[in-house]
Amino acid sequence: MEIKEVKISELRPAEYNPREKSEHVITAVRQSIKEYGFLQPVVINTHECERCGNRKNIIVGGHRRIEAAAAEGLETVPAVFVNLHINDEKRANLRLNAQEKFQREQLAELITELNNLDAEQAGKLGFSADEIIKLLFEARYQNPNKKINNILKEKFLIPPFSVFDAKQGYWQKRKAQWIDLLGDLAETRETKLAGSENNLLMRGINSGVSIFDPVVSEVIFLWFLPEGGKILDPFAGSLARGGVAAALGFDYTGIEIRKEQIETNEKKLTELGLKARYIHADANDLNKVISPDEKFDLIFSSPPYYDLEIYSEHEKDISTKKTYDEFMKDYESIFKQATSHLNENRFVILELGDIRDERGFYRNFLGDNISLFKKLGFELYNEIIYLQMLATAPHRAERNMRKRKVVKTHQNIYTFYRGDPDFLKNPRLLEVHQKVLAFFKGDPEKIKDEFKNPPPISRDIITQLIDID
Repeated sequence: MEIKEVKISELRPAEYNPREKSEHVITAVRQSIKEYGFLQPVVINTHECERCGNRKNIIVGGHRRIEAAAAEGLETVPAVFVNLHINDEKRANLRLNAQEKFQREQLAELITELNNLDAEQAGKLGFSADEIIKLLFEARYQNPNKKINNILKEKFLIPPFSVFDAKQGYWQKRKAQWIDLLGDLAETRETKLAGSENNLLMRGINSGVSIFDPVVSEVIFLWFLPEGGKILDPFAGSLARGGVAAALGFDYTGIEIRKEQIETNEKKLTELGLKARYIHADANDLNKVISPDEKFDLIFSSPPYYDLEIYSEHEKDISTKKTYDEFMKDYESIFKQATSHLNENRFVILELGDIRDERGFYRNFLGDNISLFKKLGFELYNEIIYLQMLATAPHRAERNMRKRKVVKTHQNIYTFYRGDPDFLKNPRLLEVHQKVLAFFKGDPEKIKDEFKNPPPISRDIITQLIDID
C-alpha cells in the first residue's frame, strides 16, 4: 500500500459522516501529533463518477486527524488512496469509525440508506445485527425529526397518519405557540373534572379542567375546510376552536349554553383583534337560532361525554341528563339539526372518548356515534387516535388497577362520509386521530372541485401570526 503526502486544502469532508464531534478528542489528537508526529495515514477516495457525484478527494477515514493537523498548522498529511463508489465509500466510513461515538440520528439515516443489511454484512461494518436493528427502529419509528417526517410535516403541518401524538416535541412546541397567542384555554366550569375541587394534584393540572388541543383544531381546519370556509360548532365552549378558526381566517359560529364562557371567549378575541360568532343558546334549539337557509362547510366540535365531565348545572345542559338514554336522545336531536345546515360535500368531525357506566363497563359511546351518523346518512371515513399527555394518568393508575382498569390516555377523532364509496380511494384526504369524527354530506365527485389540491400547509401560520405587529 503506497502512502503519499496530500495537501489538506485539497481534501473534502464526507457530508454524511455520522461521527460525533468532540473538542476534547481533537485536543488529544493535536497533543499526539505534537509528541509523536502523524502515526496513521488518512484514507482518501479518488473515485470520479458523474452519476454519484465527484467523490475525488473525499475523506473516507481520518476527519479528526486532518482537523487536528490543520489546527497544528500542518499543510499536508500522509494518506492512502482508494477508488470506491459512494455506497462502498459509506460502508468503508462506517467500518473505519466503528469504535467511535456517533451522532445517532445521522448514523441511523446512513444505515437506512444502506438497507437490506443481513447479519454478516452488519458484522463487516463493525456493528452487531442487534445494533443495526435498534438503529433502524429509531430512524423509522422513534425519531420525529427524521427526513421522511420532516417532508410530511412541511407539506401537511404534521405527518398525516392515523395517530396524532401530542407527546411529540414538534406537537408541544406548536401547542405552546398557540397558547402564547390565545392565552389560557381552560374552559369555565361550575363543576370541575374528577373531583378536582378537593384534590390538590388535580387542581394543579390545567386548573382542574380539561382543555381542547389547539393543534387539533388547526390541523382539522387546514385539512378539511375549503379556503374561507364556515364552521359550525354546536358545543362551543373551547376557545381552542373559535380562537384558532378566527386566527386562521375562517368564519366560525359557535353555540354555547354558558353565557359566562361566551363572555370569556369574546373578551379574549377582542383583545387579540380577532372575531368569532358566538350564540348563547341550548344546542337543542339550533334551528331556532340559525337561519334555515344558512349553510356551513364543516361541523367540528367536542361534545359532552354524558356525565364524564359536567360543564354546568343548567337544566338543559345535556351533560346533566339523568340517564344515558336521555342524553343520547338530545344528542341525536342536536346533530340532526346541525347536519341540516351542512353544505353538500362537507365533513362533520367530532373529538370523542368512550365512557364507563356506574359498574365500570364502557357504554359504547363511540359505537353509538357511528350508528347515529349512519342513521343520518353518513359512513365512517377516518378514525384517528389522539395520544394525550399523561397529565393525571399516573395519579389515577394505581387506583384504577385495583379493579384491573387501565388508564385511558387517548381520545378518538372520527370522520364520517356520505356519498359514493369510490371516493374513498381519493388519496388527498388523509387520516387524523383524537377521535375526531369527520362526517361528509353530498356528492363525492364534487370534492375535487370544492377542495382543489392539498392545502399549502408548508407555511408556519402560527409564527406568521406572532410576528404581526
